[in-house]
Amino acid sequence: MAGAAVGMNSTRRRRGTILVSVLWIIVFLGFLAVILRMQMTGVVASVRVTEDKASARILAEAGLSQAAAEIRAGPPDGMDALSDQISSTITLPAGVASVSARNEALRIDLNTAERPLIVGALRAAGAAPATADDLATKIIGLRAAPPSPGGQPAGSAPQQAGSDTKLFQTVSELAAFPGITPAMAIAIEPYVTVSSGLAGVRLEALDDGLLGDIPGLPPSIRKAIRDFHAGRLSREQLDQSLAGVTFNTLEQAPSWRVDLRTTLQSGYSESFEVLMLVSNADEAPYRVLDWRRAAIELE
Repeated sequence: MAGAAVGMNSTRRRRGTILVSVLWIIVFLGFLAVILRMQMTGVVASVRVTEDKASARILAEAGLSQAAAEIRAGPPDGMDALSDQISSTITLPAGVASVSARNEALRIDLNTAERPLIVGALRAAGAAPATADDLATKIIGLRAAPPSPGGQPAGSAPQQAGSDTKLFQTVSELAAFPGITPAMAIAIEPYVTVSSGLAGVRLEALDDGLLGDIPGLPPSIRKAIRDFHAGRLSREQLDQSLAGVTFNTLEQAPSWRVDLRTTLQSGYSESFEVLMLVSNADEAPYRVLDWRRAAIELE
Protein backbone atom coordinates (compact mmCIF):
# COMPACT_ATOMS: atom_id res chain seq x y z
CA MET A 1 0.00 0.00 0.00
CA ALA A 2 2.76 2.39 0.88
CA GLY A 3 4.46 1.72 -2.49
CA ALA A 4 1.22 2.40 -4.37
CA ALA A 5 0.75 5.73 -2.54
CA VAL A 6 4.28 6.76 -3.36
CA GLY A 7 3.68 5.90 -7.03
CA MET A 8 0.48 7.93 -7.15
CA ASN A 9 2.22 10.96 -5.57
CA SER A 10 5.05 10.67 -8.08
CA THR A 11 2.58 10.52 -10.96
CA ARG A 12 0.73 13.56 -9.65
CA ARG A 13 3.99 15.50 -9.35
CA ARG A 14 4.92 14.62 -12.93
CA ARG A 15 1.47 15.68 -14.14
CA GLY A 16 1.74 18.92 -12.18
CA THR A 17 5.15 19.61 -13.63
CA ILE A 18 3.87 18.92 -17.15
CA LEU A 19 0.85 21.17 -16.57
CA VAL A 20 3.01 24.01 -15.30
CA SER A 21 5.36 23.58 -18.27
CA VAL A 22 2.43 23.66 -20.69
CA LEU A 23 1.09 26.81 -19.03
CA TRP A 24 4.48 28.50 -19.32
CA ILE A 25 4.69 27.50 -22.99
CA ILE A 26 1.23 28.96 -23.58
CA VAL A 27 2.22 32.18 -21.83
CA PHE A 28 5.43 32.36 -23.87
CA LEU A 29 3.57 31.75 -27.15
CA GLY A 30 1.06 34.40 -26.18
CA PHE A 31 3.91 36.84 -25.52
CA LEU A 32 5.43 36.03 -28.91
CA ALA A 33 2.04 36.59 -30.55
CA VAL A 34 1.77 40.04 -28.94
CA ILE A 35 5.30 40.96 -30.09
CA LEU A 36 4.57 39.71 -33.61
CA ARG A 37 1.32 41.66 -33.71
CA MET A 38 3.10 44.83 -32.62
CA GLN A 39 5.80 44.33 -35.24
CA MET A 40 3.25 43.66 -37.99
CA THR A 41 1.29 46.75 -36.94
CA GLY A 42 4.46 48.81 -37.20
CA VAL A 43 5.25 47.35 -40.62
CA VAL A 44 1.73 48.04 -41.88
CA ALA A 45 1.88 51.61 -40.56
CA SER A 46 5.28 52.13 -42.14
CA VAL A 47 4.05 50.81 -45.49
CA ARG A 48 0.99 53.04 -45.29
CA VAL A 49 3.09 56.14 -44.56
CA THR A 50 5.44 55.27 -47.43
CA GLU A 51 2.49 54.87 -49.78
CA ASP A 52 0.94 58.12 -48.52
CA LYS A 53 4.22 59.99 -49.06
CA ALA A 54 4.44 58.71 -52.62
CA SER A 55 0.81 59.63 -53.30
CA ALA A 56 1.28 63.10 -51.78
CA ARG A 57 4.34 63.70 -53.96
CA ILE A 58 2.46 62.64 -57.12
CA LEU A 59 -0.47 64.86 -56.17
CA ALA A 60 1.91 67.77 -55.55
CA GLU A 61 3.52 67.27 -58.96
CA ALA A 62 0.05 67.36 -60.54
CA GLY A 63 -0.62 70.67 -58.79
CA LEU A 64 2.74 72.04 -59.94
CA SER A 65 1.99 71.02 -63.53
CA GLN A 66 -1.34 72.83 -63.37
CA ALA A 67 0.33 76.01 -62.05
CA ALA A 68 2.92 75.86 -64.84
CA ALA A 69 0.18 75.38 -67.44
CA GLU A 70 -1.67 78.46 -66.16
CA ILE A 71 1.52 80.52 -66.29
CA ARG A 72 2.40 79.39 -69.81
CA ALA A 73 -1.16 79.98 -71.00
CA GLY A 74 -0.90 83.61 -69.92
CA PRO A 75 -3.51 85.91 -68.39
CA PRO A 76 -7.23 85.32 -68.85
CA ASP A 77 -9.03 87.34 -71.52
CA GLY A 78 -9.39 90.98 -70.64
CA MET A 79 -6.20 91.21 -68.56
CA ASP A 80 -3.07 93.02 -69.73
CA ALA A 81 -0.58 90.90 -67.79
CA LEU A 82 -0.42 87.76 -65.73
CA SER A 83 -0.78 88.41 -62.02
CA ASP A 84 2.30 88.02 -59.85
CA GLN A 85 0.31 85.70 -57.61
CA ILE A 86 -1.91 82.88 -58.75
CA SER A 87 -3.72 80.16 -56.84
CA SER A 88 -5.77 77.13 -57.77
CA THR A 89 -6.95 73.76 -56.53
CA ILE A 90 -6.76 70.41 -58.24
CA THR A 91 -8.93 67.48 -57.14
CA LEU A 92 -8.06 63.89 -58.04
CA PRO A 93 -9.30 60.52 -56.73
CA ALA A 94 -6.26 60.37 -54.44
CA GLY A 95 -6.95 63.72 -52.80
CA VAL A 96 -6.73 67.50 -53.18
CA ALA A 97 -3.77 69.77 -53.93
CA SER A 98 -3.93 73.49 -53.13
CA VAL A 99 -1.47 75.58 -55.15
CA SER A 100 -0.23 79.13 -54.53
CA ALA A 101 2.45 80.60 -56.81
CA ARG A 102 4.31 83.92 -56.40
CA ASN A 103 6.59 85.40 -59.01
CA GLU A 104 10.18 85.91 -57.87
CA ALA A 105 10.03 89.54 -59.01
CA LEU A 106 8.50 90.06 -55.55
CA ARG A 107 11.91 89.26 -54.01
CA ILE A 108 15.31 90.93 -54.21
CA ASP A 109 17.84 88.97 -56.27
CA LEU A 110 21.17 88.73 -54.46
CA ASN A 111 22.99 88.21 -57.75
CA THR A 112 21.50 91.04 -59.83
CA ALA A 113 19.66 93.59 -57.66
CA GLU A 114 20.79 97.20 -57.38
CA ARG A 115 22.78 98.25 -54.35
CA PRO A 116 20.00 100.05 -52.40
CA LEU A 117 17.92 96.88 -52.42
CA ILE A 118 20.80 94.73 -51.15
CA VAL A 119 21.54 97.26 -48.42
CA GLY A 120 17.88 97.43 -47.44
CA ALA A 121 17.54 93.64 -47.23
CA LEU A 122 20.64 93.40 -45.04
CA ARG A 123 19.40 96.16 -42.74
CA ALA A 124 15.98 94.52 -42.49
CA ALA A 125 17.76 91.29 -41.52
CA GLY A 126 19.38 93.01 -38.55
CA ALA A 127 22.66 94.34 -39.90
CA ALA A 128 23.76 97.73 -38.61
CA PRO A 129 23.76 100.44 -41.34
CA ALA A 130 27.56 100.51 -41.60
CA THR A 131 27.75 96.73 -41.68
CA ALA A 132 25.01 96.52 -44.33
CA ASP A 133 26.84 99.05 -46.50
CA ASP A 134 30.11 97.12 -46.19
CA LEU A 135 28.49 93.75 -46.94
CA ALA A 136 26.60 95.14 -49.93
CA THR A 137 29.85 96.58 -51.31
CA LYS A 138 31.52 93.17 -51.02
CA ILE A 139 28.59 91.32 -52.60
CA ILE A 140 28.31 93.69 -55.55
CA GLY A 141 32.07 93.81 -55.95
CA LEU A 142 32.31 90.04 -56.17
CA ARG A 143 29.65 89.91 -58.89
CA ALA A 144 32.01 91.56 -61.38
CA ALA A 145 35.22 90.11 -59.99
CA PRO A 146 37.01 87.69 -62.36
CA PRO A 147 37.22 84.10 -61.12
CA SER A 148 40.22 83.35 -58.96
CA PRO A 149 42.74 80.70 -60.08
CA GLY A 150 40.75 78.23 -57.99
CA GLY A 151 37.67 78.94 -60.09
CA GLN A 152 35.76 81.46 -57.93
CA PRO A 153 36.23 84.85 -56.30
CA ALA A 154 37.92 84.72 -52.94
CA GLY A 155 35.44 84.58 -50.07
CA SER A 156 32.47 83.87 -52.32
CA ALA A 157 30.05 81.00 -52.52
CA PRO A 158 30.78 78.17 -54.99
CA GLN A 159 30.11 79.08 -58.63
CA GLN A 160 29.21 76.99 -61.65
CA ALA A 161 31.34 77.09 -64.75
CA GLY A 162 30.08 78.96 -67.81
CA SER A 163 28.68 82.37 -68.68
CA ASP A 164 25.66 81.96 -66.41
CA THR A 165 27.68 81.75 -63.22
CA LYS A 166 26.16 83.23 -60.09
CA LEU A 167 27.69 84.47 -56.89
CA PHE A 168 24.96 82.62 -55.00
CA GLN A 169 23.35 79.44 -56.30
CA THR A 170 20.97 79.27 -53.33
CA VAL A 171 19.88 81.76 -50.68
CA SER A 172 21.20 79.46 -47.95
CA GLU A 173 24.77 80.04 -49.20
CA LEU A 174 24.53 83.57 -47.82
CA ALA A 175 25.11 82.08 -44.35
CA ALA A 176 28.68 81.23 -45.41
CA PHE A 177 29.41 84.74 -46.68
CA PRO A 178 32.05 86.48 -44.53
CA GLY A 179 30.47 88.96 -42.13
CA ILE A 180 26.93 87.56 -42.26
CA THR A 181 25.80 85.90 -39.05
CA PRO A 182 23.47 82.86 -38.97
CA ALA A 183 20.72 85.04 -37.48
CA MET A 184 21.02 87.52 -40.35
CA ALA A 185 21.00 84.73 -42.93
CA ILE A 186 17.76 83.35 -41.47
CA ALA A 187 16.10 86.77 -41.18
CA ILE A 188 16.92 87.80 -44.75
CA GLU A 189 15.56 84.66 -46.38
CA PRO A 190 11.93 85.87 -46.84
CA TYR A 191 13.15 88.97 -48.69
CA VAL A 192 15.63 87.59 -51.21
CA THR A 193 16.05 85.16 -54.07
CA VAL A 194 18.80 84.06 -56.46
CA SER A 195 16.63 83.29 -59.46
CA SER A 196 14.70 86.36 -60.61
CA GLY A 197 17.57 87.74 -62.70
CA LEU A 198 16.19 91.26 -62.24
CA ALA A 199 17.99 94.42 -61.15
CA GLY A 200 14.80 95.69 -59.52
CA VAL A 201 11.97 94.35 -57.45
CA ARG A 202 8.23 94.89 -57.21
CA LEU A 203 8.41 97.51 -54.46
CA GLU A 204 4.74 97.32 -53.50
CA ALA A 205 5.26 93.65 -52.58
CA LEU A 206 7.85 94.48 -49.90
CA ASP A 207 6.74 95.03 -46.31
CA ASP A 208 6.84 98.55 -44.89
CA GLY A 209 9.74 97.76 -42.56
CA LEU A 210 11.95 96.66 -45.43
CA LEU A 211 10.93 99.69 -47.50
CA GLY A 212 12.04 101.92 -44.63
CA ASP A 213 15.49 100.30 -44.66
CA ILE A 214 16.14 100.95 -48.36
CA PRO A 215 18.49 103.96 -48.57
CA GLY A 216 17.35 106.80 -50.80
CA LEU A 217 13.73 105.68 -51.04
CA PRO A 218 11.58 108.80 -50.58
CA PRO A 219 8.99 108.69 -47.78
CA SER A 220 6.38 109.66 -50.38
CA ILE A 221 6.92 106.30 -52.09
CA ARG A 222 6.28 104.40 -48.85
CA LYS A 223 3.13 106.47 -48.32
CA ALA A 224 1.94 105.80 -51.87
CA ILE A 225 2.42 102.05 -51.37
CA ARG A 226 0.55 102.15 -48.04
CA ASP A 227 -2.28 104.11 -49.65
CA PHE A 228 -2.43 101.63 -52.52
CA HIS A 229 -2.76 98.66 -50.15
CA ALA A 230 -5.41 100.53 -48.16
CA GLY A 231 -7.40 101.19 -51.33
CA ARG A 232 -6.83 104.96 -51.28
CA LEU A 233 -4.68 104.90 -54.42
CA SER A 234 -5.37 103.27 -57.78
CA ARG A 235 -2.95 101.03 -59.67
CA GLU A 236 -2.34 103.76 -62.22
CA GLN A 237 -1.60 106.34 -59.54
CA LEU A 238 0.83 103.98 -57.81
CA ASP A 239 2.63 103.28 -61.09
CA GLN A 240 3.01 107.02 -61.63
CA SER A 241 4.54 107.40 -58.16
CA LEU A 242 6.95 104.51 -58.73
CA ALA A 243 7.94 105.57 -62.25
CA GLY A 244 10.92 107.56 -61.01
CA VAL A 245 12.39 104.78 -58.86
CA THR A 246 15.02 102.97 -60.91
CA PHE A 247 15.01 99.82 -58.77
CA ASN A 248 11.28 99.28 -59.05
CA THR A 249 10.50 96.84 -61.86
CA LEU A 250 7.44 96.08 -63.93
CA GLU A 251 9.09 93.00 -65.40
CA GLN A 252 8.09 89.51 -64.41
CA ALA A 253 10.74 86.94 -63.55
CA PRO A 254 10.75 83.55 -65.27
CA SER A 255 10.94 81.86 -61.87
CA TRP A 256 8.05 81.21 -59.48
CA ARG A 257 7.91 80.13 -55.84
CA VAL A 258 5.08 77.65 -55.36
CA ASP A 259 3.51 76.53 -52.09
CA LEU A 260 1.78 73.16 -52.42
CA ARG A 261 -0.48 71.58 -49.81
CA THR A 262 -1.74 68.07 -50.49
CA THR A 263 -4.43 66.26 -48.52
CA LEU A 264 -5.16 62.59 -49.24
CA GLN A 265 -8.45 60.80 -48.76
CA SER A 266 -6.85 59.01 -45.80
CA GLY A 267 -6.36 62.36 -44.03
CA TYR A 268 -2.59 62.35 -44.57
CA SER A 269 -1.31 65.81 -45.53
CA GLU A 270 2.01 67.19 -46.74
CA SER A 271 3.20 70.66 -47.72
CA PHE A 272 5.97 71.47 -50.19
CA GLU A 273 7.78 74.59 -51.36
CA VAL A 274 9.00 74.49 -54.94
CA LEU A 275 11.03 76.95 -56.99
CA MET A 276 10.36 76.45 -60.69
CA LEU A 277 11.37 78.05 -63.97
CA VAL A 278 8.64 78.57 -66.57
CA SER A 279 9.41 79.95 -70.02
CA ASN A 280 7.44 79.73 -73.25
CA ALA A 281 10.79 79.62 -75.04
CA ASP A 282 11.64 76.38 -73.22
CA GLU A 283 10.46 73.09 -74.70
CA ALA A 284 9.99 71.69 -71.18
CA PRO A 285 6.70 72.74 -69.50
CA TYR A 286 8.70 73.78 -66.45
CA ARG A 287 11.96 73.08 -64.68
CA VAL A 288 12.30 72.52 -60.93
CA LEU A 289 15.11 74.58 -59.42
CA ASP A 290 14.45 73.55 -55.83
CA TRP A 291 11.99 71.24 -54.07
CA ARG A 292 11.66 70.80 -50.34
CA ARG A 293 9.13 69.30 -47.95
CA ALA A 294 7.71 71.94 -45.61
CA ALA A 295 5.45 69.94 -43.28
CA ILE A 296 3.77 66.57 -42.67
CA GLU A 297 0.46 66.07 -40.91
CA LEU A 298 -0.92 62.67 -39.98
CA GLU A 299 -4.56 61.85 -39.51
